[in-house]
Amino acid sequence: MTELGSPGRRQALRAPCVWSTARYTSGRSSPSCSRCPVLLRRRGLSAFLLATTLSACSGARTHEDSLLFRLEDPAGDDHGDGELVYPRRGDLGPGDLDVVAVAAFADDGATRFEVTFAHPISKPSRAQAVDIGGSTVADRARHGFYTFNVDLYVDTDRATGSGRTDTLPGRELTLTPDSAWEKAVVLTPRPYEARETLRKHWREAALRAYEQKTGPIGGKVEAELNAKAEAELSAQVFFPTLIQVSGRTVMFQVPDSFLGERARKDWGYGVAVTGASIDRRVSLGGVFGGVTEGGPKLMAMPIAPGEPLNERFGGGRKGDPSQSPVVDLLVPPGDSQEAVLGPAKPAWSTVVPSGRVVPAAPAATVDAGVSDVAPVEDAGVPEAAPSAAPVTGGAVAPVPSSVPGDAGSASPSR
Repeated sequence: MTELGSPGRRQALRAPCVWSTARYTSGRSSPSCSRCPVLLRRRGLSAFLLATTLSACSGARTHEDSLLFRLEDPAGDDHGDGELVYPRRGDLGPGDLDVVAVAAFADDGATRFEVTFAHPISKPSRAQAVDIGGSTVADRARHGFYTFNVDLYVDTDRATGSGRTDTLPGRELTLTPDSAWEKAVVLTPRPYEARETLRKHWREAALRAYEQKTGPIGGKVEAELNAKAEAELSAQVFFPTLIQVSGRTVMFQVPDSFLGERARKDWGYGVAVTGASIDRRVSLGGVFGGVTEGGPKLMAMPIAPGEPLNERFGGGRKGDPSQSPVVDLLVPPGDSQEAVLGPAKPAWSTVVPSGRVVPAAPAATVDAGVSDVAPVEDAGVPEAAPSAAPVTGGAVAPVPSSVPGDAGSASPSR
């Protein structure tokens, strides 16, 4: 992994564009600036692309002027532990999930991340059906891509033991204590559905942990635990919906209000790429109304031993049901992707773009989701609040509430 650095700001060499946003949005004028692409004349252009183009034309700063950091990853390593085999399909093959660069740029009130792959990104088509109801890939994936998920785990404080070491369901990875994350960004073809799947997963885990610890759950406590799970999800995990795809690169915005500030080069970043599963699996019961969508893998395509299938990677290890299906992983210098994803399953370390190591601060906990908690009142009877359920397989689980009455305004647990 190589960090290329951030160039200094340069003075703009051109005069500001004479075309104003107001003139365009009113529909009374077309762009008059020779630098504005012809496609801006089309109606219905996304606000994201419009804002990006206007910023470039304004002369305020160039693309590289706003660069915060850039990381590079070796080409040709989209093979998981070294033996992963791509599915048997024409729209997904070697190189398609191979990340070669991750960059961050400063936008107004947000950080724009750009992830570049070795090959052009496949776009959803209405010619591809995904279920017996006739839904197409384009119907299900409406953000310009459909073959991958990109997880970005951000360690904002660089303090050992502060944050979470588990990862999203279906990733089967664990981070080192000195790379524990405070924020996670999940780029997926179906962000709304993925968020709802994760919310339900966290909710059920919190209810199950409470019931195992204290017994039956009253309606008041259930509502408070539900609110707590929602508050923690909102504070800790972000699913981008402002997305633009261009050639080999996908761009997405993450608000500063989520990260706490603009992304910094002295934070730690863990980037993991999985194949995306957007089909709706229909069992016999599904024919009569019981449809299972998304599943516990959070839209990550699984891996299994033997030959690959249309919706499954091949080359998996026999006797290892918790093998990670991650295809490409960014690791720091000296570490090996193949080793992290191999049978020994060592903990994974994030990459710090600046290379700067912040002295570790002592922490009360090492693994995410384990904390001391205050009593919880259920139907007027004080009971001890639950400790977190053990983290297994590296799957993110909610951290139980310390005081359910404060669930609506809870901050992320550490």
